[in-house]
Amino acid sequence: MIFWEGVVIGLSLALVMGFGPSFFTLMQTSISRGFKSAMLLDIGILLNDIMVVCLMIMTNLQFNITDEKNLIYAGISAGIILIIFGIYTFNLSPSKIINKSENTNLSIQKMNEKFDDEPSWYIYISKGFLINIFNPFVWIFWITCVATASSNFSGDKYSMTIFFTGIFTTVMVFDIIKTAAASSLQRFFTEKMLKRLNQLTGIALILFALVIIIRVVFFPISM
Repeated sequence: MIFWEGVVIGLSLALVMGFGPSFFTLMQTSISRGFKSAMLLDIGILLNDIMVVCLMIMTNLQFNITDEKNLIYAGISAGIILIIFGIYTFNLSPSKIINKSENTNLSIQKMNEKFDDEPSWYIYISKGFLINIFNPFVWIFWITCVATASSNFSGDKYSMTIFFTGIFTTVMVFDIIKTAAASSLQRFFTEKMLKRLNQLTGIALILFALVIIIRVVFFPISM
């Protein structure tokens, strides 16, 4: 029963709140690099969420992160990281196609099969981990979840572990579905289309960064 309560929260997280910076980065990676690379990125995102929840369950960190100054510093740090990722992604060209092929009508899938310049696995995991680690809204969301679960289960850590296992399992399943669906589009994407996708993803990340910075600096979050 506790596990299924977590599944319900996981569904709302995946369907309602799952369209932030990590979503756009995950979709872009899935289309440009394929399912395996996107799942490595997703593992990094999930590891970050699990780390945050574990820290909050085992310590009193949730009471410190809600300090207004800490939130401002965290928001600015998250914004800077997202801006860096955004600028990098915006300027990211499908180099394997531009440098090694004159035929820009070949699909991304075919070019990935022909040329192997895949970054190491830990690059994707690290990138996924860093996307959310300083985002104060991610921390606040999990603070709310941990506080609610702690109240509902009277602080029983075993019950809370089962609850959050349900959440993360559901989120992972939906991420696998989204990633598989996006990677299937590789066969339809050409160099020019991928370049536009990279630019749109870069712009989205920069906009998310500006929203986070403006929100924490000019509209402080009171908890």
